[in-house]
Amino acid sequence: MRKLMALTALLVIALALFGVPAVFADSPSWTLISVDGIGCNNSDTRFSMELAGITDPSTLYWRTIVDAGGNRYMDEDAGTPNSSDNGSYGWSLYNSDSAGPVTANFPLPADTPYTVQLLLVDPASGSAVSGTIVTISKCNGGTVTSIEVLQAPSASCPNPLPTTAVVRNLPLGAPAFYAADASTATGFNIPAGNWYVTQTSGDFTQLWIACQARRVWVPSNAVAP
Repeated sequence: MRKLMALTALLVIALALFGVPAVFADSPSWTLISVDGIGCNNSDTRFSMELAGITDPSTLYWRTIVDAGGNRYMDEDAGTPNSSDNGSYGWSLYNSDSAGPVTANFPLPADTPYTVQLLLVDPASGSAVSGTIVTISKCNGGTVTSIEVLQAPSASCPNPLPTTAVVRNLPLGAPAFYAADASTATGFNIPAGNWYVTQTSGDFTQLWIACQARRVWVPSNAVAP
C-alpha cells in the first residue's frame, strides 16, 4: 500500500563458478529508503520507498509479498505506476491477496521471523526488475536482520528472485545438486536456515541462492513443510 510523501559469501562465490556471471539495472528502480515501523498488525510495518525511471506507457507493476512461519500473509498487486508516480512513498503491510493467494491473515505471528518482498515486476517475465527483500527478526519488538537489493536480469544480476518463490526452512541444511538428479552432486552443503524455494521436481526442491548465483537443488525431505 502506498501514500505519497516527501549465504554466505563463499556459497555465492562457489555457485558463481558454475558459469553464472555476476550488477545492477540502470532503470526503472524502486528503492528502499528506510524501515519506519515494525509491528504485527495491519499497517504496523512501514517503509519509505522511492520510485524512479518510470516512463509512459509502463507495463510494470508494484507487488508486495509477506511470508512468516511458512504462511503467506500478503500478496498485493498495487497497480501499474506511470511517470507521474516517480518520487517518494510510504508503504505499509496489510491483508491483501490481489496478486496471489495467501494462507493466513494479519496479525503476523509473534516471535517469528518474517520476510517482505517489495517488488517492481515485469509481467512478461514474472521477475522483479527492481526491489528489495527485507527480513525482520519478529513483529513484536523485532529488528531488521537483512536487506537484499534486487535487480533486473543483467550482467550483474543474471538470476533475479522469481516473484513466485516462497520461503521454506532447511532445519539441518542439505547437500546441493546441480539438477533434480542424485548423480549431480555439487560437493557442498546448503547451510541450515530459511531459503527461497522456486520449484519442486520428483524428490528434489530447487532453491534460489542469490542474484549472482546459480540455483541449486536439495532433497525435498530436507525441507520443512
